[in-house]
Amino acid sequence: MLDCARHFFAVPTILRLLDLMALLKMNRFHWHVANDEAFRLEIDTAPTLWQQTAFRGEGCLLPGLFGGGIRAGGTYSKSDVALILKRAAELQIEVLPEIEIPAHSFAMIKTQPGLRDPGDNGEERSVQGYLDNIVNPAMPATWALLEPLVLEIAAMFPMRALHLGCDEAPHGAWSGSPAVAALRAREGLESSDDVQGWMMARLAAKLVENGIRPAAWEEAAKGANGGIGNGALLFSWTGQGPGVEAARRGYDVVMCPAQNAYFDLAHTPDPNDWGATWAGTVSLEKTVDWDPIPKGAEDIAARVAGVQSCFWGEIVTEDGQMEPLVAPRILGIATKAWEPMGTTTGPVLRSLATLYAPLFAAMGWQHHSGA
Repeated sequence: MLDCARHFFAVPTILRLLDLMALLKMNRFHWHVANDEAFRLEIDTAPTLWQQTAFRGEGCLLPGLFGGGIRAGGTYSKSDVALILKRAAELQIEVLPEIEIPAHSFAMIKTQPGLRDPGDNGEERSVQGYLDNIVNPAMPATWALLEPLVLEIAAMFPMRALHLGCDEAPHGAWSGSPAVAALRAREGLESSDDVQGWMMARLAAKLVENGIRPAAWEEAAKGANGGIGNGALLFSWTGQGPGVEAARRGYDVVMCPAQNAYFDLAHTPDPNDWGATWAGTVSLEKTVDWDPIPKGAEDIAARVAGVQSCFWGEIVTEDGQMEPLVAPRILGIATKAWEPMGTTTGPVLRSLATLYAPLFAAMGWQHHSGA
């Protein structure tokens, strides 16, 4: 997964990443194109969504939320999408697009009227510090926007699947909304998790009606009403526990635990080693020091669709900064995806990374100096 919302990665960079993925037989590119900070796809349904959030910084609707106040950003045109899809198809890679709802929708709310309840007197603060970054499922404008939006985006991608996001809803979401209170009473919903589950299930059903498979982060399974349902593919990121639980409830899951598979995290605790540390650090060895099917959860094996590494873009101001965080750790995720469990140990992987170093150099791909 590459986060192109927080940082706009140029099309040639994405094509280079696809080439590297193909070298290692990685066959799914999860393309994160929307978040609080931007909506990156050129679409017809709501053109102001991408036109007004393509750039942020001085003189823009959104401030320079990451990377300082310098004006930066961009949008992926329809021709850009076609070019990326063409290269991906040639390399036997399918592309899964991702938007973000109901939370992480600050940019959407700023550009599209009517997505918040005007009578809402609550205060919802996200993990990243945004106030009121969650769309309101009780507002008619929310559905007038989202239903045609998701269908248009899904139709652009041959995979016929769409990742709807659904992570990190703020604590107490919608608690101050009279419109949501009425929705709860009408639909028999009690908690904010129930409201989120109801919303995700409704939108997922719309996708299924049109032959599209929904996908979402692990939180989409929350809610006494069963969560998103509709055959959704769920991505377990805070660890593997939520994935195991979801699989036992009948969901197919992708394992992408941050502690092993988040490449925006630094390689080591050394303060001079660049990268995030919010979930610790991820050494090269950690990328293989886990099992997609945890011990004691062998019953979920048929539900584990695969593994995935994730790269979030908050820490990036230039495309090249992504490369040494991805390489050589991408070797570990590819190994974990295709080998029988336990075949490659950490020391063996480090030796493999040493052998790959000349190949990374020949490709012009930067790799972590410690590996």
